[in-house]
Amino acid sequence: MKPIFILFSAFSFFTVSAQNAAFFQEELVVTANSLNLRESPDANAKKIISLPQGSLLQFLEAWNNGQYTQVDTTDENSPIGRWLKVRTKNHTGWVFDVYVSGTTELYYEQTPQFTMRSVSPLFWYGVYARDSFSDELRKVQVRLAEEPNEFFGGNIKVLKTNQKETSKFLVASHIPLKTGYCGPLGVFDPNQMFFSKALGPGSQLSIYPGNDMNDTLVKPTYGLAATGCARFEDNFVRIFDYQLTLLDYMSEPMATQDLTQWVKTEFPETNPSVDLLWFGDLDHDNKPDAIIQDCPYEVGCRASLFLSSKAKNGEFLRKVCEYYWPEG
Repeated sequence: MKPIFILFSAFSFFTVSAQNAAFFQEELVVTANSLNLRESPDANAKKIISLPQGSLLQFLEAWNNGQYTQVDTTDENSPIGRWLKVRTKNHTGWVFDVYVSGTTELYYEQTPQFTMRSVSPLFWYGVYARDSFSDELRKVQVRLAEEPNEFFGGNIKVLKTNQKETSKFLVASHIPLKTGYCGPLGVFDPNQMFFSKALGPGSQLSIYPGNDMNDTLVKPTYGLAATGCARFEDNFVRIFDYQLTLLDYMSEPMATQDLTQWVKTEFPETNPSVDLLWFGDLDHDNKPDAIIQDCPYEVGCRASLFLSSKAKNGEFLRKVCEYYWPEG
């Protein structure tokens, strides 16, 4: 068995063990040329309908709390993934997640790709520093390239684009996005501006969409406030009652949204580790979007994309996707 496959299997087992931190996107899109919707989570179950590429699906639940399995348990070379229960406009059934994608996905180029998915036939974009004061969104082409890697003991697949520069991150979307200015960060580094990007207890950071040249609109600014208690216990500082709250500075009285559910750790005794990675306006609705990193698992971290355009009633931001990587 190839080393990379062994590594992926380890990640699969790990994911199963972290049920309380598991995240599934609410809206999915079929990326295969054609995909069978089945009556039960089994490759041999009765087919309900064949779904064409681009079909939109509503996520309902994951089989066995998201346990990874092979689509064909009699074939050791068959794809590994998860069975998802979904709803179409007229039908409800099960699909294998290797052949679907979220309607919005977050990626980082040059990083190892361990899933058995191919590059999704979606619209791909990269966020780049346009200058010292702003970021821009570019439409890009992506591909998977195999490269040798000594750490993983063989060839691995990495994500590459057709751009000379390396992007800050990549976004795949089932609908076209507006390119151009998308945020005020540029090459700005919070750690060089006398404060930290860390969202530990007692910290408070602002996020805003920013203004491009000749843009004089007054836009919402949100705050991210982290609270909690720290206590020295058993020769270790432990954090209790961690809470991450979004503040709408422009409302009177100030409105809030509790974001804690999105950054909970796998085990209650694990200290939260939360950072603000990026903010701007990806969806061009003149409201802030953000990428927040947390490390809920013992062996890995994730970057989560929050979009204002996906917020529901009573919300300002909503998590739409995440990118997971193991700690090395």
